[in-house]
Amino acid sequence: MDMHQFSPGLLSYPEPPEFDYSSFLQGEDIPFHDPSHGGHSGGHLSESSGKLTPPSSGSDNRSTASGATDMVARRQPAQKQRLERRGHTKSRRGCYNCKRRRIKCQETRPACGHCVKTGLKCEYPSMPQITHQPHNQIPLFSLQDMRFFQHFLTQCYPHHPLRQEEIWTHEIPCIAHNHEFLMHAILGFAASSLTPTDSSLVTAAMNHRIKAIKAIKKRLSEASKSDTTYEEANALVATCFALTFQSVSLDDGLAEYMTFIRGILIVGMQMMFKGIKPLFTTLFNDKQNELMAPLMQDMPLIERGWVDGAVEAISNLRPLCVDPIEVEYYEQLIGIAEKLYTNSFDAYKANSREYAWWMMLPHGSFQELINFNRQTIVLLHTHWIALAQIMAFITEREHDLREKMPLKQEDEADPGFVRWLKYLNARVDYEHQLYNQWPMWVDEQLDRDMSFFGKRV
Repeated sequence: MDMHQFSPGLLSYPEPPEFDYSSFLQGEDIPFHDPSHGGHSGGHLSESSGKLTPPSSGSDNRSTASGATDMVARRQPAQKQRLERRGHTKSRRGCYNCKRRRIKCQETRPACGHCVKTGLKCEYPSMPQITHQPHNQIPLFSLQDMRFFQHFLTQCYPHHPLRQEEIWTHEIPCIAHNHEFLMHAILGFAASSLTPTDSSLVTAAMNHRIKAIKAIKKRLSEASKSDTTYEEANALVATCFALTFQSVSLDDGLAEYMTFIRGILIVGMQMMFKGIKPLFTTLFNDKQNELMAPLMQDMPLIERGWVDGAVEAISNLRPLCVDPIEVEYYEQLIGIAEKLYTNSFDAYKANSREYAWWMMLPHGSFQELINFNRQTIVLLHTHWIALAQIMAFITEREHDLREKMPLKQEDEADPGFVRWLKYLNARVDYEHQLYNQWPMWVDEQLDRDMSFFGKRV
């Protein structure tokens, strides 16, 4: 992460005594779209051939989102809110998607109504089993958890920060034994990476994710009241990384992915304020582009027809972009696409700056960016993800910087961001589908061949 591009004026987070560490995990601000009623579902975070020519996009309509009433209600005094809240029966045996989104599950089998409406796979937890253990003892882990831990160490450790594989496979596992949130995040991430070949592990993956998020939210809410040690601060950063990478395996995980990336930045900045050195030596310096430069020399340009399709489709979104956040997002995307005409490395750096842009947004602006009830925002996201797919040959060069490679897997390549593309494409309403033809085209090519736009890791 290049901290030099974050000028002091952009560091909008105050010094540690005034800072609410848990602000980036305020689940009630993270929306999940429910196509059945077009409003908030109440979701919370807890958890080449190059021969084809993409179609063009068309006209200019705009859908504005509602929800102002909900935002006003959130700002009312807590006491008044309590008086106005209506009681409800809590669902304790709901499915994992409803638990993760903090909405009441109908508990219908084999799939609940919310999962049917949103097109998600519905998984229910098994009946709880009581395990007695001494008070204050570190939680017990099973043989299955040991399998997940081994899988993490040998096959699915993250490739970010760049060239930090030894840290991920040595130092991080050692400190995970002392921090429950990090251990659950590691186990959940590893379990999710195994689910393509064993769907029965979805339950375990979501159990660990939910426990990790609950534990880290609790710790972050206490962080301003107690000292954070060197080890614990690094455990918090590693936890955010693991939860970020696991988010890629969730069909509706984009909002959580973006939230936890911001978490990495927020916790890391507090480490800087407190003079705590990060275990990840390349976390906060300007080495990423320096490391990538030798790999990017003489990098060929991608197929011009793909770039033409991207620039045309993104340009057609401009009339829809009225709010400042929409205009800024549009400018980031068109900037990346236009650089693909001239220099692949410049496009790569522009893509990194797009991440830096939304990571540094004020909290309110960021919530607008992940409000999937706004059709223009959904369209901008589908074009961003589609743009990332045609750039795969460029961005995946990061994997060539690995100090060591995970054991080779014979399984099919994980779709990664493509699952988000499918999820969001399905949520573009009829009025705006004309603007979404290019992302749909990209998705169709990847359905036929995951390597259509270049190599897939």
